[in-house]
Parts: sequence; C-alpha cells; structure tokens
Amino acid sequence: MVTKMRNETSEMTDERIQVSQEVLSATKIIKMYTWEDYFYQKINLARTREVAKMVIVFYLRMILMLLGAISTKIGFYLMIMGYIWMEQPPDASIIFFITAHYDNIVIFFGYLLPEAVGRFAELSVTIKRVNRVLIAEELDQDHQSKQNNVKPYVELKNITVCVGKEEVLSKISFKVDSGLTLVTGKVGSSKSTLLKAILQEYPLSSGEVVCSGTVSYASQHPWCFPSTIKQNILFGEKYNEKRYQEVLKVCALEYDLNLFEKGDETILTDNGQNLSKGQQARVNLSRAIYRQADIYLLDDCLSALDAHVHKFIFKKCIKEFLKEKICILVTQSKSTLTQADAVYVLDKGHIIGSYNPQENTEKEVNNFADTIYKTKEFLIKENGLMESMEVDRFLETEQSNYKNIYEEEMKKGAVDKSVYIKYISYGGGAALFTFALLLIGSKQAAESYSEKLISVWSDDKQKVLNIKANISNIIGQNITQLSTNLTQAEVQAASTFQMYTVMVILSLVLELLKTFAFLDFCKRASINIHKAMIKNVLHSVMAFFDTHFIGNILNRFSQDVINVDENLPFQLLNCLEVAINVGAAATLLMTVNPYFFFYISVTFGVMLLFLKLYLPITRNLRRLEASTRSPMIGHLNAALEGVTTVRAYKAENMIIDEYERHQDVFTSAHYSLLCFKFGMGFYMSMLAGVMVTLVICSFVLFETDATAGSIGLALTQVIYLGALIQGAVRCWADLETLMTATERALEYTGLKSETTQGSVPKHWPKDGTISFQNVSLSYNSTQRILNNLSFQVQAKEKIGIVGRTGAGKSSIISTIFRLYEVDGKITIDGVDIKLLPLKHLRKHLAIIPQDPILFSGTIRSNLDPFGEFQEKDLWEALEKANLKTSITNLDIKVSSYASNFSLGQKQMVCLARAILIKSKIVILDEATSTMDHETENLIQETIKHNFSDSTVLTIAHRLQSILECDKVLVLDRGQIKEFGTPKELLENKIGHFSKMVAQGDMSS
Repeated sequence: MVTKMRNETSEMTDERIQVSQEVLSATKIIKMYTWEDYFYQKINLARTREVAKMVIVFYLRMILMLLGAISTKIGFYLMIMGYIWMEQPPDASIIFFITAHYDNIVIFFGYLLPEAVGRFAELSVTIKRVNRVLIAEELDQDHQSKQNNVKPYVELKNITVCVGKEEVLSKISFKVDSGLTLVTGKVGSSKSTLLKAILQEYPLSSGEVVCSGTVSYASQHPWCFPSTIKQNILFGEKYNEKRYQEVLKVCALEYDLNLFEKGDETILTDNGQNLSKGQQARVNLSRAIYRQADIYLLDDCLSALDAHVHKFIFKKCIKEFLKEKICILVTQSKSTLTQADAVYVLDKGHIIGSYNPQENTEKEVNNFADTIYKTKEFLIKENGLMESMEVDRFLETEQSNYKNIYEEEMKKGAVDKSVYIKYISYGGGAALFTFALLLIGSKQAAESYSEKLISVWSDDKQKVLNIKANISNIIGQNITQLSTNLTQAEVQAASTFQMYTVMVILSLVLELLKTFAFLDFCKRASINIHKAMIKNVLHSVMAFFDTHFIGNILNRFSQDVINVDENLPFQLLNCLEVAINVGAAATLLMTVNPYFFFYISVTFGVMLLFLKLYLPITRNLRRLEASTRSPMIGHLNAALEGVTTVRAYKAENMIIDEYERHQDVFTSAHYSLLCFKFGMGFYMSMLAGVMVTLVICSFVLFETDATAGSIGLALTQVIYLGALIQGAVRCWADLETLMTATERALEYTGLKSETTQGSVPKHWPKDGTISFQNVSLSYNSTQRILNNLSFQVQAKEKIGIVGRTGAGKSSIISTIFRLYEVDGKITIDGVDIKLLPLKHLRKHLAIIPQDPILFSGTIRSNLDPFGEFQEKDLWEALEKANLKTSITNLDIKVSSYASNFSLGQKQMVCLARAILIKSKIVILDEATSTMDHETENLIQETIKHNFSDSTVLTIAHRLQSILECDKVLVLDRGQIKEFGTPKELLENKIGHFSKMVAQGDMSS
C-alpha cells in the first residue's frame, strides 16, 4: 500500500515539476499575456494532487508509527498485568530488564520500522521508474549510417510514418547521392518529420531508410545549451582552428562575435535566450557545418535570417563550403529553388511534385517555380532588411565565472533563526506550533510519569511482600498493626497501578493527537511555502530570470521542495521528541540521585562541543550537495531538449560523460556528508557509553539508600539517555541540514516582485496613441540599450521598426510591456504607463511573438485560459487565423512543448490569441517569418482586417512587411536614426534605411 501510494505521489510530483519547467521556459511571454495567475492556479492544481497523495503516505507512515508505539505500550502493560495475574513476586531486576528492552522495542517499532518502510517504498518506486526507462523501446539505428567504402547516399524506399494513429508521411521514395536537394511545402506538410525519419527518430510503419555515410543535422528550432558559443559549435568535435574560422565566416558569425566582450567565450543561457533568433540559428547551423560529415540535413535553419544574410550563407556555406557533400535542405525560399540539384514538394505527408535540373530544361525549371509561387503557397524571402538581432541583456552583464555556469550563491554559517520563524508562520503560526509542542511535551510527561509509577509500584509490591513475610514470622503474636500496614500497602500498590493504567491510556491518546497535529502543521507549511515560492517567481522581475538558469530554479522546486515536504516533518518531529525525551530522562535520573546532575552536565557539555564541530560541517555539506545538484538537472534538461541533435551527432557518450562528471561531484558531496555523519555517530556512542559506565560505577562503588525500583529506574533511564544523547546530536544536525533546503526554498518567497500599484483611468485605452519621451534603458549600470528615445505614434498608425544588431528593437517591446523600468516617460493615450497597474497595462496590449509558444493542455486553454470568451468567439478567432480546418475541437490536446503542432501552426494560434483580445495596440515580432506565402498573405489580410482600428508596431526584416507600414522607425545602437514614411526614407539614398535595403540587395 505504501509503495503504491508512493509511486502515485512520484507521478504527481513529476507532473508538477513538468508544468513548472514549462512555465519557467516561457516566463517572458507569460508576463506579456498576464497569464501568471492562470499558471499559478495550474501549478497549484498539480500541487494539490501531489499533496493529496503525499498526505496519504504521511498518514500511512503515521499509522505505522502509532501502531509501533501503541503495540509496545500495550504489550508492556499486558506483560505487567500477566505478572500480577500469575501472582508472581515483584522482582525489580526482571521488571526493569523488561523495561530496558521495551525502550529498544519502542525505538524499533515506533521510529526505525516506519522509517524503513518509507525508505523501502521510495526505493521500490525508484527501481520501477528506472526500470521503465531501461525497458523502453529504443530507436533502431543499426541501418541508419552504414560506414563502408561505398559512395555516401540517402535512400528512402516507400516509407510510411505514423504518429499514433495519424499517418504523417505516406509512401515517400527518393534517393540522393550528391549535391543539394531541397524539400519544401506548406505549414504542417511534415517536412521536419521527413528529416527525422531519415535520422530514424520516428519508427517506420513500412518501407526502409538507408543512410550510407556520416550525418550532421541542424534542427528547425535552434538548440543551444548553457555553455560558451565555442563549445556550442564544437559540440565534442576536435578543435581545428582553420575549419573553425571558416565555419564562422561562412555562417556569418564573425561580426556578431566581435560585438561580444568575450567573443566566442560568451556564455549562453538556457536555449540561447541571450542571443537573437538569427544568432541562435547561425550558431545551430555552425555546429552542423563544423562537423566533418558526408550528409548534411538542414531543417529550415535559414528562415530566421534576413535576405542579405540568407543569401550570403546559402551561397558561401551551402553551395560552396558543402559543394562536395550531400545536403538536404528544408526551405521555402524561391531563389534557392532554382539553384538546387533536386526539389521535392510535400503536402500532407505526400510528395506532390519534384524536378531535377538534369532532366528538365531551364525554362521548365522556371515554370515549375512560377507554378508553385503563383499559388502563393511558399514564403518569399527575396525582399528583406537586415536581420533583426538584439544583443540581449545577459550579454551586457559581467560573466566573471564561466567555469561553472550553474554555480549558485551558497550561504554560510548556521541557518538563521528567521528561517525557523518563517517556517512556523507558514505552518499556521506560533499558536498552532505551541499547541503541537504542548501535545508532544504532555505525551512525554505521561510516559515518563508512567515509568516512574512502575518504579513506585515495584517498591510498593516489595513492601507488601516484606510485610507478609513479617506476619508469617510472628504467628501467634499480636499482628493487628502489621495487618493494617499490609492493607494500606496493598491499597497503595493497587492505586499506583491504577494511576499507571491511566497514564498509559493518556499517553496513547496524546501519541495519536500529537502525531496528527504536528504533521498537519508541517503539511500546512509545505503547501504555503510552495504557494509563496511559485507566486513570487511568477511575479518576480525579469532581471531574476536573466541571471538564473532554469536548472537552478528547478532544483529549488524539485529536491528542495521534496525535502521540505517529505523529510523535514518527520525529522522535526523526531528532533522535538528526542529533545523532550532527553530532558525527561535526565529529570528521572536526577530524582534517583541529584548528584547525577554532574555526570549529565559533563556529558551535555562534551555533546555541545561535538555539535559546535559537527553542525557547521554537515550544514555546509548539505548546502554543497544541494548546489551540486543543479548542474545535473540543468545538463539533463538541456540534453533532452536537443535529443534529436545529440543522437544525430552520435554524441550520446559525450553527453553521458558530462552528466557523470556532474554526478560525480554531487555524489562526492553526498557521500562526504554520509561518512561524516556516521563518523560522528561513532564518537557520540562512545560518549554515551562513558556516561552509562559512570552511573553504574556510582551504584557499585558508593553506598546508597536507593530502593531496588529506584536503581532499576536509574539504570534503564541512563541507558536510554545515552542512546537519546547521540540520537539528539544526529537529529539536530540532520534537522539543520534539512533546514538548509527550507532556507533555499524560502529565498524564493522573498524575491523582488513587479509592482502592482497604479490607478485605472476611465475609458483607457481609448485610441492607442504611443509617446516616448526621453526614454533610456539600461540592463546594468555600464551601458544603455536605449538612449533618450523620443517619438510619437498616432492612433491606428502602422509602424515598422528596423535596425541592425544591438539596435534596441526588442528592448522597445520590453519597455512598452514594462518588463524593465526605464528612465523617461512612455505614455499611451496620454497616460504614463508607470502610473497604470501592470496587469491592466499588459492585458490591453497584444503581441504576436517570433518564437510562438503553446502550453500543454488544450487549444481552448491556450486561447482563453481564464474562460473569458464565448465558444463562438474562439472559433471565429481560429477561423481568422486560418486554423479552423485543421483544428476540429477546442479541447484537442496540446502535448508538452506542443510537439504535436508545427512551428507555423503555433504561430497562427498566437495570432488567434491577439485577435481575441481586440487590443488597441498590437505588436508583431517577426510574426510571419516561419510561414509559407499563402498563410502569410492570409495572416496579413487578417491583421489588416482585425487590427485596422489598432496601432500596430511591426519588427520585421522583410521589405514587403515594412513597405505596408505608415512609417518606419530606424534604430541604431539605441538611438533613432530615421523616422518617416517608407517612401521618404527610400528616397534618401544616403539614409540608414536606404543603405540597409541596398546592402540586402533589395529594391523598393
């Protein structure tokens, strides 16, 4: 039963952590959508399910503890009753021999056995979970790459791929043995699936894939892991200076690296979020190109680039650098179509068209291209501007330590008293904690008094026997006085035993009450601490996420929270009980002989010296253990996000080796902690043995008037006290080390939060007028990203924002959404946005991001998480976003990271979100960069129709998108260089905008 519930608890914990990870990966967009409260509730719902299972495990463990304690108490009581019933003479040596063993039985059944059952349940669950991974079906890659002397080639023989019951590729056949092959098609036509089928990432339902030669792969969604840019490119390959520099050149990275203070030694954050999308794509491509391979599979990795960079990379990298290699490129660029050796057009998993220049004339090739693009099914990239690249805030901060990128600030010294006070406050306050503490003390008082009564009862029974012996010796004489004494002694013995019975029953009741009361207190603390953590993290300022890796944050929400949930309550209960037991045992011992106070004081003094040495070391080792866990989590998380790339590069062993290095560091800290605890336990056992020896010698060497019962009580209590003292030291040390987990968790309850203050004017927003007045933004104190920007956007105007690397385009979006506070003034409809409640401001802004994100759940929850709209409104938005035909049910499941939706489909869902809220201000951040031309035209028409009464700010590098704007804002290094109509700017041949168009080989 315990194992089953423990397994269900682990599943609920996994669900909570998965949702938390999903949220942490998209905090910026969540803030822009003002969905913090929704995800707070979603995580809390997962948390509620987890706690419900966890409480059952708690109660099962408590029942085991109670059964152990109750059974031993009742067993000892029944043994005494049997002793009386059999009318055996009371022998103090026998009674206290039983008492001494009874104490050991209590420890075993009341503490050790429940702990062992809980640990065994955890072990069983862990083994089952590991076993599920070990027996999982593995990819069959035996025939993926045939290494032999045969000329490299890729051949697909009538392959069909199914995902679930859906057929995503159907009867695909072609062979590539040289040159450049392009794969193109509409959004959702399974282009990426085709490449993954070649990599054997999808099992084939039928057919065969033959890949002869080594393979290199660049994913559609750039994968960057936390490390330096250089390590992201090398990815385990040997460093070759010449090839490395060539790759940087042909992938157009030289200019970008020169912008960074540390060049290619710049550390990337999770998913490379401190790079622009174009930079991420080129780092991702560089990794694929640097690898010496026979076959290069490139999955639409150029779509985030402007036409100038796109054209450069296609020519220098794909056509020239890879000219002797096999290259299969997924693309939607018309200019590349005519330069390929072969083209395959996919639609709904079928090849619907193909051509080969060796078999077709140039006229036929051009007609083929014109036919495709006449249907407006593909994205035209010929007209574009310079790539939208933003040197992110993280790159502007000091990166002083990049040997351990996951390193966390580790506190030193004792856990502050405020941590205990906060924990008590989260558990229900001092009153509830005091009540639980009184129950623990009362229970121990009842137990100690019952043990004292056993000693008294033993002496009373001995007195009865002595009187009876005296009566038998004076038969025939006057025995009236002795008879009276006998009657009084028997009444006294019976009264003592009755009181003992009452104390046993009372201790059992108090045992039950204190256990449930205290663990309920700890449950409240766990729930409230997690609520405060997730609320503060969701509402924390963006600077927090700029400087903390997801792996580090997840460590707090996983292992630290688990320690607070499962280990701390029982450890805290044990610690309090042991402390009270030590006091009770010492008091009983001193009632026998007050001079024993000296022995106890000396023992406690030595114990405190041990604690002074022991606690700092164990505390710091526990903190070290916690901090060394973050690299494991971060590394594993990054590897799983790029698992397709890892397998394509045959880099599994490298990833495993790196993980094992992190694991070794963690294990070293963990093992050091265990060794030190066992070592100190040995010395504490010796200390306890010395105290027991001193007490025993006192009775042997010195005369005493103590009764047999008192001596028996003293001996049992000193043995018990010896065990308690070493247990107290271990328990307190373990509590201190576990409180470091509480300390780390509570750190996230005090994060700096975004301000919620402000007042809402009536009828705001009204028109959508935006005004920037001397706006400056600095992510740190050393450099301004925006420098005294001043411009006016009239209501309903459509503004295009362009600029080169580091211009500040993305920062403008951040300032409008108040992701960062600025110097200067930004007004919307005449109201300073600093005076508005943050939630109200963001709720009335709409954004269609370049990196579309769908969250696990349903389409309904991704469109309307708060249930504010009617169902017809949702369907209308989906229809306008060209999704109504592909989405037949609002409750269709969205899997984790929306892996069952293509990138273009995700983008269209984001468009539907913007349509729903009917905002007066809409921001498009490269919103159509991943879509085919037909879809893009539909979306542009949708935007014109639905946002005609809205102010629209468009960040784009395509000239076509910019020319449709009323005005263009040209930025360079955080300053406005030009602001006017597209026609005016193009007519100025020496202006920045004209130069950008000219450098991209564009025409107006």
